[in-house]
Amino acid sequence: LSPTPLNTSSHDRFRTPNSSAQPLRGYRDACGKAHPQHSTHGDTALHIARDARRRGAMPQQPLALAAAAAAGALLATLLARRRRRTPAPARVRHMVLVQLKPGTPSDAVDAMLAALRRLPARIPTILRIEVGRQVASLDDGRNASIGGLVEFASEGDYKAYAKHEAHLAVIKDYILPHMAEGGRAALQTSVDDWAPQAWTGPARTKNGRRRVAFEMRFDPSKLAEYKRRHERVWPAMQEALVRTGWHDYSLFCGKDGRAFGVFESDAPFDECCARMAREEVNGRWQREMAPFSMTGEQPDAAAVELEHYFYLGTDVSTRE
Repeated sequence: LSPTPLNTSSHDRFRTPNSSAQPLRGYRDACGKAHPQHSTHGDTALHIARDARRRGAMPQQPLALAAAAAAGALLATLLARRRRRTPAPARVRHMVLVQLKPGTPSDAVDAMLAALRRLPARIPTILRIEVGRQVASLDDGRNASIGGLVEFASEGDYKAYAKHEAHLAVIKDYILPHMAEGGRAALQTSVDDWAPQAWTGPARTKNGRRRVAFEMRFDPSKLAEYKRRHERVWPAMQEALVRTGWHDYSLFCGKDGRAFGVFESDAPFDECCARMAREEVNGRWQREMAPFSMTGEQPDAAAVELEHYFYLGTDVSTRE
């Protein structure tokens, strides 16, 4: 295993047939084949070995050179992998407070809040948005007039929202005309508090409500008018629903006439329906909606409860 002593010049020794450059070239070739995406690793190892030999830091033997080359290639590979390893992007929560000019009309405040709530339909990067005004009875004179919270999946999504034409239009048309000088403060925070849930079956909300869903059937030929009626649900009907425990209530429908209702309540579906049946306004509303039903029945009589079997989200009660 002992090679012929090398007494040639530094320039010649890498061209001599018995030179230790042969093992290095062999390792470089093997390294290139084993790691085609890192074609420079073998060259890096060669340079490390050559530099070490010039400084006299290692014996001029093929096996020693090969070992140094292997170590250099391994180091280069680890460094490259580390550079490629990037953390998963955290969600971004954007919070903003706005002080409005004294005497700003209430209608103007309602209009700007409504315009902000419509933004998710125009800006798909918004995960959720919550906006509202200062509660007058809790205002001590130091508080902002309105505030909002908007959540995004990444910094890039927030930046896209910040310069989106729909967002800028709401600021220009609704907010700036009424904002006091220097009346804006904002903060963006990183949100990484999500973790996989141990239980994904049916669960109550943090305030103890159960999630309820039901199905109804309507005449597809009358569906357009049925939906139009729900654009202006009577205020008395809205009040009755909330009073009897129908919270965060949504309705969905398909082109075939199938409709689904989803809400949260402190009571089972049957009890919620029984409570509404005692409301005079509900009787009038159900009679108004009956002609749209597939069977001509009142919708509440034909509704069928659906089983809740899966939930993935953050609004989960910690109580058993």
